[in-house]
Amino acid sequence: MTFSPHTTARLYLLGGAVLWSTGGFFIKEIDAGATSITFFRCLFAGLLLAPAVAGRRFPSAPDVLVSIVLFALLLGLYVGATKETTAANAIFLQYTAPLYVIAFAPALLGERLRSRDALPFAICLGGIAVLFIGNSGSGDVPGMLLGAGSGFFYGLFLLWLRRVRYADPIAVTFANCMGVALLFSFALLKRDVDAEDLALLFVMGAVQFALPYLLFTRGLREVESAEASLLALIEPVLNPVWVALFYGEEPTVATVIGGAIIIAGLAVRYSIIRESAPSEASPDPPRPAA
Repeated sequence: MTFSPHTTARLYLLGGAVLWSTGGFFIKEIDAGATSITFFRCLFAGLLLAPAVAGRRFPSAPDVLVSIVLFALLLGLYVGATKETTAANAIFLQYTAPLYVIAFAPALLGERLRSRDALPFAICLGGIAVLFIGNSGSGDVPGMLLGAGSGFFYGLFLLWLRRVRYADPIAVTFANCMGVALLFSFALLKRDVDAEDLALLFVMGAVQFALPYLLFTRGLREVESAEASLLALIEPVLNPVWVALFYGEEPTVATVIGGAIIIAGLAVRYSIIRESAPSEASPDPPRPAA
């Protein structure tokens, strides 16, 4: 069977999103702490991306330093959130990042607010409210706050990616991974990673983290970024599904409803962008961070 280049590109994008969606399961399954997971995951991903960065353009040193710090914060908080609350709460709250893009782009990038952003912004805020109010009586709130923090820094990271669009995305990802591994190298002192965890972390870094970036970058050659962002929404949908099926963790009704509202808001955002300006680049670079 032969597919058109556009169909093949969509399959690359979907494949990348599906692989990203296994992150919640890996984090739950690995006994090591959040700092160790973040360190080894980024180390293995960076080492596996290394052969692909030859000849690619890197960001300037100041730009890449800011990128690394934001990447470290969003990843560390996300892993911590997944450890402290349900995988569903963690991933849904991380995917609120576009709200912060909408809110801060005028101040940080000088962009004007667009009326088309009002509806998805309101929908996503409603989803966040349902998540927190519906789970307020549980012990999940501290973990949910970590997830909200991850979403906040992911939003800032997406804004920063616009600044470094002059650089190659694979080179940026490689620099981020190796930089985060360096920042989290203190995790080696904890010695909380056994042989089984190390094997899982290698698979996580290679298959769940590095390979999807390569697939997504390949797919973006043929598919507009707004459509790619829509296809990437399969990641937060499948993430809690894998955890429920293979780890036995079931999200609350409030989490399912709130998460569905957030994803609906994002789908509206990217659909409006795609319909109103098909050739326009998505304001949220479609590179899931989890």
